[in-house]
Amino acid sequence: MTKFRLTRKERMALERLRKDAKDKLEYIRATCLLMRWRDRKAREVAKELSISMGAVFKWEASFRRNGIDALMTKRPPGRPSVKKKEARRLMPEMMKKDPQAFGFLKGRWVVRDVSKALKSEGVEINPTQVHGILHDLGLSYKRPKLDVKSNDPNYYRKAKEVRNYKQVAPALEKKGFS
Repeated sequence: MTKFRLTRKERMALERLRKDAKDKLEYIRATCLLMRWRDRKAREVAKELSISMGAVFKWEASFRRNGIDALMTKRPPGRPSVKKKEARRLMPEMMKKDPQAFGFLKGRWVVRDVSKALKSEGVEINPTQVHGILHDLGLSYKRPKLDVKSNDPNYYRKAKEVRNYKQVAPALEKKGFS
């Protein structure tokens, strides 16, 4: 079996890809090839990186044919989402309004409620997509925290109400109450 060889330029490109990788798979692919360059056996590399031996050989061959571009994660092909575009248009104005105007009991927007409000506007989109769009638009949101911290003399009564609400909230949500 022949040793997996890299030129200095290829090795530097792989190290740069590994250092700058924003995608987990790109990092693993670059690491895999660098490990093979250091005379590690395919079986060892596969086991250490939790990948198949077939992937190790596939990435090596692909790298030989197409260079560093073969290791990059490509954007999946397909038509752009129409719903996402509409949600992206509606969200900024909607987020300026109080959630209570849309029938929610909370005083702050949460991702789940943004998704429900968009659905009421005719754009059915899941919370994961909402989270991504909010991030892309630079809009902030809060995760609901149901904690009572106060010097209030009624603290214990309020804390008990919050605990009770935490237990009941999932059932209320299933029945359609926010």
